[in-house]
Amino acid sequence: MAQLEIQLLGSFRAARSGAPLTGFDSDKVRALLAYLAVESERPHRRERLAGLLWPEFTERSARTNLRRALSNLRQVTGDRQADPPFLIISRQTIQFNQGSDYALDVASFCSLLAGSDGRTPEIADLEEALARYQGDFLEGFSIPDSSPFEEWTLVTRESLRSQAIRALFHLAAAYEKQGAYEKALQHARRLVLLDPYQETAHQQLMRLLALCGQRNEALAHYEQMAHMLDRELGVAPSAQTQAVQQWLLAEDSPLQAPAMHLSLIH
Repeated sequence: MAQLEIQLLGSFRAARSGAPLTGFDSDKVRALLAYLAVESERPHRRERLAGLLWPEFTERSARTNLRRALSNLRQVTGDRQADPPFLIISRQTIQFNQGSDYALDVASFCSLLAGSDGRTPEIADLEEALARYQGDFLEGFSIPDSSPFEEWTLVTRESLRSQAIRALFHLAAAYEKQGAYEKALQHARRLVLLDPYQETAHQQLMRLLALCGQRNEALAHYEQMAHMLDRELGVAPSAQTQAVQQWLLAEDSPLQAPAMHLSLIH
């Protein structure tokens, strides 16, 4: 177990030697930890961090608040006692120490999806990565008076969500190819919840329901999806999705449903 554990996929969680961290003075201290941990590949100038979290303050006031937040963060994490420390601090910059004893779920999630030596990740890696995806990045966490931090959170959240979506699609397709339809269906259901407006995900789910002997549920899902698209977007299902419905309606349809294209998954 790492000395410092930081979990940002889902709700913010941090622990030291297995014990949840307490004593944060404010959410901005938590935000500072999250930002430094995710953006750990380079040092960050103090004035930029101050502007990130206190954009409406004067530079002097913002830097004073940063010093206080940094002091509280070091106290909460036990940075002064850690060897090596979690933070690399100078008069001008602050950086999270990648050489310290810590674990960050975002980093391990991305590493697992990257695969070894740039190769496509194995099924086991995809499973492990998605087990870490407990929810959207910093789900439910917000700093309303800091638009720069909110923008960074949104961009990071969308990037990680897109990676999870592609991983789920790949994993469901891999299990389907193996004939492990129930496992494929499990991931396809999660994919639709994560990306409800992506028709390719719905096509995959309907096909897998049929392959698992649940053709009526697949047809019911088509009707629910069509209603959702009409209500939310004012559009009808695509020709490809309608082709899946027609395949489902054909009593003597073969096991192989109309082909889907991974490129449709963003």
